[in-house]
Amino acid sequence: MKIRKALVFFISFFSLSVMFSACYYLSYKNALRDFNENAVERNKEFILSLENNGLLQLSDNQETNSKDGEVSDQESAQSAEDNTENTTDASVAVDTAKEDTILPTTQYTLQTYDIKTSVTDEEVLPTPSYLIGLNREEVIQYLNDYMQDLPLNEFQKGLVSFEVVLFSKDNIILKKTYNEDRIVYQYFLKEQNGYIVAYYGDQKTVFDYTGVSVENLSEYEQQQLKDGIFVKDLDELYALLENYTS
Repeated sequence: MKIRKALVFFISFFSLSVMFSACYYLSYKNALRDFNENAVERNKEFILSLENNGLLQLSDNQETNSKDGEVSDQESAQSAEDNTENTTDASVAVDTAKEDTILPTTQYTLQTYDIKTSVTDEEVLPTPSYLIGLNREEVIQYLNDYMQDLPLNEFQKGLVSFEVVLFSKDNIILKKTYNEDRIVYQYFLKEQNGYIVAYYGDQKTVFDYTGVSVENLSEYEQQQLKDGIFVKDLDELYALLENYTS
């Protein structure tokens, strides 16, 4: 009798545990889905607010993608109203679009490859806020823009490519490839408002406002500085400046 009671108690306890776990899991999945959807909407509203206030300017491709997305949504909605038999297909299309968007819960992995040493490193990092809500095409456009306007530290390390390796709503892997040997010129001299300015090799970050006037230089040297002169290293830079001031 005691064994039977113990068995009934155990089965009841086990059944309640399974029911509780199942309810908890379903609640967690629903809450996570709502969080992802709300996060993407908040991110889009935030970006739109920055754009309206003149604090952010989207590229032409991003604006085109956004407009195309709106047209696509309208066409999908119209198709669903006109043809009830395709309701299931329309729902699948919407779900697929959501899967192609980076979420706050998307795992972000950054790979770095050094051509010179043939060494590859990989690091899992928090998902960057500026990637949340972007689809694959928008991420590729962001990477292209990044390469067109490299930060100084990336230029000095010899970043040669930034590409998408894997893209899904669950995982995104980006890869940076470096080659220090591609940095042939570390500095750049150019005339600005009658004076010589020394830039780093990226030609946009100022290294030094030399205060050296081009007024007493030859016409040939002045034309060279108007076009800009690439300089190999610091020793060559100082030698040129000394020559211009002598």
